[in-house]
Amino acid sequence: MVCLFIALSVLAQSAEERIGSLMGEGRWFELGREMRNEALKDSVNPVLYGMAVSMNDHYFNRPDSACKTLGELLGAYQDQLGGNTLSMATLLGMNLRRSGRYAEAADLMQSLADQMSAQGMDSTTIAGYAMFAKQCRGFAGIGDVCRPLHKAEEYRVPIVYDGRMHEASGDSLSHFICVKAQVNGNDDLFILDTGAGVNVITKEQAEKLGMRQLDIAIVMQGFGTVHGRYVLADTLRIGGMTWVNVPFAVNDFETGHAEADKVTGMMRPVIGLPVMLTMNELWLDFDNNELVVPKTCTPNPLGYSNMIRTDGEGLRVESELDSGEVLHMHLDTGGFYNVMTGKWYDSHKTEIDAIGTPDSLRMAGAGGVLITRSYRIPNKCFKLGKAVACVDSLEVNTGIDLHTGVKNDAGTAVSDADGTIGLELLECFKRVIINFRDMYIVGMNPRE
Repeated sequence: MVCLFIALSVLAQSAEERIGSLMGEGRWFELGREMRNEALKDSVNPVLYGMAVSMNDHYFNRPDSACKTLGELLGAYQDQLGGNTLSMATLLGMNLRRSGRYAEAADLMQSLADQMSAQGMDSTTIAGYAMFAKQCRGFAGIGDVCRPLHKAEEYRVPIVYDGRMHEASGDSLSHFICVKAQVNGNDDLFILDTGAGVNVITKEQAEKLGMRQLDIAIVMQGFGTVHGRYVLADTLRIGGMTWVNVPFAVNDFETGHAEADKVTGMMRPVIGLPVMLTMNELWLDFDNNELVVPKTCTPNPLGYSNMIRTDGEGLRVESELDSGEVLHMHLDTGGFYNVMTGKWYDSHKTEIDAIGTPDSLRMAGAGGVLITRSYRIPNKCFKLGKAVACVDSLEVNTGIDLHTGVKNDAGTAVSDADGTIGLELLECFKRVIINFRDMYIVGMNPRE
C-alpha cells in the first residue's frame, strides 16, 4: 500500500541522493546500514531524514518509533512532503495497526479513503483502504488483540514433526514443524509458520476448537484471491504460555484442483507471525527438538539487522551464497525446500540453463495451483548470520507456466525476493535464533 516516492533523487547533496535512491528502490537493508551513521542527521534535509528514519523503523519492526516520527513528520512538514504525504500517512496507519492502536488506524485510513474518493481516485485502491479501516475498527472492538498473559520466563515446547500431508503427495523427505496447543481448552496440533502473516485455520477446525466468528473480512492473496473472515480464539495455550483474543483467518485451502485438494485438505491450523512476534525471540532447537522462548533476548551477535518485516507481513532475510552473492530471501518455516524464484532465475539464466537439470515445480496456495518449469542445480551453501550450511541440491523456479510457456509468477507472495529459505536449510543447524526485537536470524553450530 505504500506508494512510490516522488522525486527523491533530485536533491543536490550526495548523501541525500543516496538515501533518496535507497528508499525509492526499496533497498531497506542498505538503508539500515546507511542510517547507522550518526552524522547523517546534520547533513541531510530534515524532511528526507525524517522519511528515512520512518521507513527504517517500519521495516526493522519498530512500529512505536515509526508512529512517533511519522506523526512529527506529517505535523511539521506536510507542505514539504508534497506528493509523498499519502505514502507517509499510509505508513502511519500501518504502524498504528502494528502497535495495536486499532481505533486510531481505522480513523486515519478511513479518512484517507474518503479523501481519495472525493478526488476521484482509483476505486480498487480506495476499497483497499476502506477494508483496512474496517478490519482495524473490528479489532478495536475486541480489546487487547493477541495479548500474552504469561510471565517473562524461559519456555520450552516439544517440536512435533508432521509429514503426513507431504507423504500423501509422494514426498517422503519433507515435513512441517508443529507444536501441541490448546484453544479454548481444546487440544490440537498447530504448524509453526514464519511465512504466514496471519494465523490460519479452516472453518471446520475453528468450529471444533470453539472459536467465535467475527464480522471482520480478509482478502488473502496466493495463487489466486480468497475472500474470508476472521474467527477469534478466546485463549491460546502453548506449553506454559497463554494468549487471549487471538484472531485466525479462515481459509479452507481449496484450490479448485482435485488432486491438490486431497492433500491440502489435510492441512493443520497455522500459528503465524501475530503470535510469534509477541515472543520477541524464539529458538528452533533442532538438536533437542524444541521450540524455546528465552526469558531475555539474546544480544545480537551480528551487530546489525539481517531481517526485515515486509509490507505484506512476511520476513525477508539478507543471506549470502558461498560465491559471495547477496540474496534477499523469504523466511518460511511452513515450507520445507529452499527454492529460488523466477526473479533470481532471470538474472542467472545462462548459468542455470547450462548446469541445471530440467524439472517442474507444483505449488498449491490460497486460491489455486501453480505448475511451472524449474531446474535442479547442484548443492549450494548459504550464510545465515555468521554460519554457513549447504543443501544437497537447489530448486530454481523459472516462473514459466509448464503448459502455456507464459511467465506467471508475478502473483506469488515472494516474487520480489530471490528465493525462499525453508526447513531444509534451517535444519542443517543445531539451533536457529529468530529475534524480532533486533530483527536478526542466525544459524548456530552447523551439522556436519
